[in-house]
Amino acid sequence: MRLIHVVLQSFSLLSIGFAPVLADTPCDANCLSSGVATALVNNFLSLIANFNVDAANALAPNVVDMSDSINYLTGAPLGSSTSRLWPEPPQAGIPISLINIDAVTCEGTIAFRWVAYPGSRDLEVRGIDVLYTANGGDKNKIGPGGWQITHVFSEFNTAAWIESLGVPCRRP
Repeated sequence: MRLIHVVLQSFSLLSIGFAPVLADTPCDANCLSSGVATALVNNFLSLIANFNVDAANALAPNVVDMSDSINYLTGAPLGSSTSRLWPEPPQAGIPISLINIDAVTCEGTIAFRWVAYPGSRDLEVRGIDVLYTANGGDKNKIGPGGWQITHVFSEFNTAAWIESLGVPCRRP
């Protein structure tokens, strides 16, 4: 895999809609660009922060979602596909911010870190996601006929999520 070298300017936690400035070394004309990768991440995060149908277009129709963190919270078997209600709103808006986009590959894999505040705002929940994407033809477009998210691999601090909702989390 050829990795696009991602260079980030200094910044603190970013809110949805304020993407970092990325510079990349292009691989070829069909590569996922850093600008499109950033837009895909922002669309994905906006599904959690403030669901809207336009952002849901970034998801492929048969998106595969894997998260033992979510499976643990919902009581689903660990290691199985996650049953998020895409493209329906999975929950009321949760404040979430991008920390960093750590890697973007030419072929369409994006790794990024985030922080959310699902309940009380005094507990941070940090997570990491890896998105696999596919291009339907237009390398500059997001949604049908362009780049769409086909697989989501997401993990986060489940104990902090539970405690932020006011549920005691017993430590071993």
